[in-house]
Parts: sequence; C-alpha cells; structure tokens
Amino acid sequence: MATVTASLAQTGVQPKGLRVGLVAVRSVYSADPATSSTIGTTIQMVKVPAGATVVYIQYGTSQPGDHTFSVGDGISNARYKVDSTFTAAQGMVVGTIVAQPYTYSQDDTIDIFISLVSESSLGGGWYLNVIYSMDPFG
Repeated sequence: MATVTASLAQTGVQPKGLRVGLVAVRSVYSADPATSSTIGTTIQMVKVPAGATVVYIQYGTSQPGDHTFSVGDGISNARYKVDSTFTAAQGMVVGTIVAQPYTYSQDDTIDIFISLVSESSLGGGWYLNVIYSMDPFG
C-alpha cells in the first residue's frame, strides 16, 4: 500500500488558472517499470484549491493487465468514479460531467485508488483530465 504523486500534485505546484472561471488540468503519472502496482495504492493526480467545483473529469490507464480502481479525493475515494475494472491498456475513458457537484472547502487532490490488479508489473501511465470552476457565485 503506497501513495505516489503525479508531477501536477507535487508540493508547491498548483495548476495555472485564474481564481474565477474554468480551469482545465491534464495530469499524467508514468509508472516506474521496476515498481509493482499493488492493492491499496493511491495516486495523487491533480491539486484542487479551496473553492473549486469539479464540473468534468476524464481518466484512464495504459497499464498492462486488468486494474480495478476508483477516482475520488482525500474525503471520498469514489466521489467521481466507483470501483470499475479497466482492461489492459484501455486508454482514456469517455469523460464524465459530474452529476453531483462538490465544492471544496479546503485544498485537496483528486486521486486514483487502485483496489485490484491482475498484473504485478507496471510500465504504462495513469491519466486524468479535470475541468473545475472557480466561480465565486456557484
């Protein structure tokens, strides 16, 4: 069980965007081929600032083997996608317009939570595209 962090979720990095309007962020976590994908791995993908409301999310993987994962944040592991199985190197899943928007009251990250793997070696990547609103009036 490990937590790894994509480049756009590193300490001191904040996606570029105005404090009003929409912000689009694309994040990639390239897995180390020498590291195994394990149950319970959390991949922190995109930072979201306090006041952000996610309106669109798209995710995918190019990992070998089947993976079951959810997409959520530090509060809810499955806020944006409940556990689903993705086949080897499936790529990007058609995006989702968030049905129940959630506005963050404090800074957080949108994460991928791995709950099952059929292949013990990595070598591909994890992808996350997010559009969030910084509209102060909702």
